[in-house]
Amino acid sequence: MKTAREIIEAEIRTRLENFRNSLAENGVDGALIVQKTDLYYLSGTDQDAHLWVPADGDPLLMVRKSLQRAGEDSPIRDIVSLGAFSELPGRIEGHSSRAPATLGLEMDVLPAKFYLAYRRLFPDARMVDISTLIRGVRMIKSAHEISLITKAARVADRMYEEIPRLLSASRTETELALRIEAFYRGRGHPGFVRTRGFNMECLYGQVMSGKQGAVPSNSPGPTGGTGLGAFYSQSAGRARIGNNEPIFVDYAANVEGYIADQARIFSRGDLEGDFHRAHDTMLEIQAAVAEKARPGTRAGDLYSLAVDMAEKAGLAEGFMGYPDPVPFVAHGVGLDIDEWPVIGRENGTLLREGMVIALEPKFIFPGRGVVGIENTWVVTEHGLKRLNRFPDRIFIC
Repeated sequence: MKTAREIIEAEIRTRLENFRNSLAENGVDGALIVQKTDLYYLSGTDQDAHLWVPADGDPLLMVRKSLQRAGEDSPIRDIVSLGAFSELPGRIEGHSSRAPATLGLEMDVLPAKFYLAYRRLFPDARMVDISTLIRGVRMIKSAHEISLITKAARVADRMYEEIPRLLSASRTETELALRIEAFYRGRGHPGFVRTRGFNMECLYGQVMSGKQGAVPSNSPGPTGGTGLGAFYSQSAGRARIGNNEPIFVDYAANVEGYIADQARIFSRGDLEGDFHRAHDTMLEIQAAVAEKARPGTRAGDLYSLAVDMAEKAGLAEGFMGYPDPVPFVAHGVGLDIDEWPVIGRENGTLLREGMVIALEPKFIFPGRGVVGIENTWVVTEHGLKRLNRFPDRIFIC
């Protein structure tokens, strides 16, 4: 049996090979990787560093802090200290024997200040955006990654089993959130969920009750919540949890950095019939998309299927958000919660084996609340395989 170190070494080796192949196919001499998740994915460490990945050679990890931790974490052979950005050209030329003519950067997330610094340091290089290349490589998960996401799904299942007990001890949304977060933290959750989107923030997910679940916010997903104020205007607020209203829990589990996304509806006392009917429709949409989502299927066609089903059920207004519905019904998950593929409007991505998605059909009742479902699935040669096991029904506590 391989040790944990041997598994990571094999993972990093394969990831780098796939990324180098993508660079070569697109005529990029090499890429400077600085975004923390990409850096961890390709090097095995999250230290403050630059990772130079040439298309035709070994990588070089240049560390600002901590060199010791990087050496302990990363299987990369060539690891050196980096005192300042100005040292980058010399380090790269010394390692690769030449300066890059085409330099790849993560332009979807790179601060403009960094970009301008690289322009000054590499004046003869053509700067190109390789964010789609690295995201494309990360989109296909290895067996090891899927095993960690599966473990996260099991932790989420255990948390949702505890919700009735946690809810009985909670008066407000924030009290319920506190107890859920304590449960997760005790099982290795780092206390936040990484995202790639600019200005997108996520702690664990969202907890909302009753009409608070229908409050619009800056959340990039279909649901919002009041939050604790204008400084963080989503998820749990100070509202008291009432009876006979939907309690929405959408909290992602995290195991060794890998995310499983899951959402369920609970209630203290039964809900009115239209909530149940809408929830049943969301379950039907989930089942239909899961059945059709096979390798080779176009992502946009699955989104159209979901929208058509909502319209036929008379639930077009409020499906995937209100008053501003989001143009997707599922998103990729992995080290980030907003990975590719996106099952969204006119998305031409073809599903491939090894993709992992969080499928989340939800419906908003303005001024009343939200119902719906979310589970994490992996694309296999036979179709979608669901990783979460907790039942999908509305739980009356």
